[in-house]
Amino acid sequence: MAAIHDLLAQVQDEALRSRLEQEINRLSKTKKFGLVFEEHLPECTPLYDIPVKKGSLAAKKTGSVSDLYEVCAIKEGMATCCHKVTKEKEEIPAEDLVCVAQFGEPIYPYLKLVDSVRNGGDSDPWHTLIEADNYHALQLLEYLYAGKVDCIYIDPPYNTGARDWKYNNHYVDSNDAYRHSKWLSFMEKRLRLARKILNPGTGVIVIAIDDNELNSLGLLIDEVFDGYKKFCITVVHNPNGNQGKNFGITNEFLFFVLPSGDQLLSLENRVDAPDIRPLRDVSGNSNLRTDARNCFYPIYVKDQKIAGFGDVCEDSFHPCSANIEREDGVTEIYPIDASGIEKKWVFARNTVESITDELHIEWNNSRKIWDVIRYKTHFTYKSVWNKKAYNANSYGTKLLNKILGEKRFDYPKSVYGVYECLKAVCGNKKDALVVDFFSGSGTTLHALNLLNAEDKGHRRCIMITNNEVSEAEARSLAKKGLKPGDDAWEKYGIARYVTWPRTVCSIKGINTKGQPLPGDYGTYHEEYIPDTGAKGKYRKVKAADNPVLADMKMSDGFKANAAFFKLGFLDKTSVALGRQLAQLLPVLWLKAGAVGPCPQLKEEKADMLVLPENHFAILIDEKYYQDFAVQIDLHPEIRTIYIVTDSEAGYREMITGYTHRDTYQLYRDYLDNFRINTGRQS
Repeated sequence: MAAIHDLLAQVQDEALRSRLEQEINRLSKTKKFGLVFEEHLPECTPLYDIPVKKGSLAAKKTGSVSDLYEVCAIKEGMATCCHKVTKEKEEIPAEDLVCVAQFGEPIYPYLKLVDSVRNGGDSDPWHTLIEADNYHALQLLEYLYAGKVDCIYIDPPYNTGARDWKYNNHYVDSNDAYRHSKWLSFMEKRLRLARKILNPGTGVIVIAIDDNELNSLGLLIDEVFDGYKKFCITVVHNPNGNQGKNFGITNEFLFFVLPSGDQLLSLENRVDAPDIRPLRDVSGNSNLRTDARNCFYPIYVKDQKIAGFGDVCEDSFHPCSANIEREDGVTEIYPIDASGIEKKWVFARNTVESITDELHIEWNNSRKIWDVIRYKTHFTYKSVWNKKAYNANSYGTKLLNKILGEKRFDYPKSVYGVYECLKAVCGNKKDALVVDFFSGSGTTLHALNLLNAEDKGHRRCIMITNNEVSEAEARSLAKKGLKPGDDAWEKYGIARYVTWPRTVCSIKGINTKGQPLPGDYGTYHEEYIPDTGAKGKYRKVKAADNPVLADMKMSDGFKANAAFFKLGFLDKTSVALGRQLAQLLPVLWLKAGAVGPCPQLKEEKADMLVLPENHFAILIDEKYYQDFAVQIDLHPEIRTIYIVTDSEAGYREMITGYTHRDTYQLYRDYLDNFRINTGRQS
């Protein structure tokens, strides 16, 4: 700043010098410390399904989405447009324009059902894929699930400079001097919304990243998730390494961001690398019976299996041997060493039963007795993950190509790497809600279905992705005279060409040609097991890392359901007048928990909708409240109630009997949320 003031003193024009000094002082007061990046022009989203009309904010389909025009008039297919910056007027064919939404403007979103797949029962989760810009979709999720999401997993663009992501509809490459600040501006908006939908006490966000933005992302997390704990995990996803200069990179990173407080993550199951040691305490100090009397008790064994645990022995009782065989065929095992010294078990009598499944007996050939051995397989996660199952080529690219029948997507994650993240965060929450707003090829939903199948969970996933085509595909389609928004263009977008086909195929157990998927979901390792033919001998075998997953054939698919929606925007006035219930029904279904198939409005002038199979009901005409109340009493499974009324007092009176249910006033609740949302995104 001193250099700037020295230069300022050289300005001869006193008025100009004074004005510059004021601006410099203003900027110095607003200077940010820590993470500093440029605030860029507001992001814009093209709305290809919204018709262009007088008063629309629009851009040219072949131009920049941030190069905006106001449509002044349309006559015989030609639009008279006024440029928002230059104010110059231009005649443009209406078919060459697309409506645009700027971030920060009030939006009133709805969801249009595109497709669905059902392979589970009514009680099985209905996952959802939402085709949308993820910023607007996150605004919708704030209305639906503020503070209710258990886990967010995202794999955002890594900003490698390889033109793999867009800002304001333009690819960002290594020649863009502002690519890092654009990326941070892009991410900050979305992470601030993400924090709002996370459960503030237990919700965890996991973010995959490489070294291009690792440090910047870490600082951004500190800023957005103030008060949270941040852990950076190294994942070996490419054991062979890339072919870069100086180093062959084998790894990427995961940020786990957790609320401060108690232990939130599950323990890692390392069945392929167990900690094997005697249950008898063999530590150097304090391992005698007299050091902890409640750790000296018999362990009962019958037919070479743990049969139970005896009481803590009286101080006066001293067993004659480490093994005492009883007449009923039970062997009592005591923690006595080879010298006959009474030791102690590692676990006290009141806690040993918690590890029963980890205990085995093993013949000690030198002492000719049975020993109790603990095979510990569950541990706190380490900060380096390097299992073979995390190989992105073997269990990401090759798996996806097998499902889709061809290569349609670059660098998908290993399904087992994402599965491990989800298991760590919500392994103990079988009804968890998981969100991925950079869903790419759909690995997160695939991984969550694996976890649900493993432990019979009912976790639900919401995936969000746009429908952009690759840069090469865009050039090819443009040569054919096609434009974004054309059906022939959109069918090659990521949501419709990759994410949804993978979702359908993995659930049904088939590839895109309808053929059964080969193989199973097991990954394998080699281990040594006791040779049943000779005591004290071991043999090498191929064993499943996870026996449950190994038993799951890919062709069996998953007992799950999923719905595919496209996000659109409604006219505020039409919503207020109650003309958009059919369009809003999927939104209300999601808000009520997405139970059962998404309903559709069959009667245009219905007085009420009572949907016990979906666990919600809507009173459309308040004159029929008494009849509505009778129906609600008949269906205790209804957990969410929507009441359409303009009267706040009337609404309060009608919900007095429903304190044990979730209630919402339509359409005020919806309209107020998105109007207010506009001013509070930061």
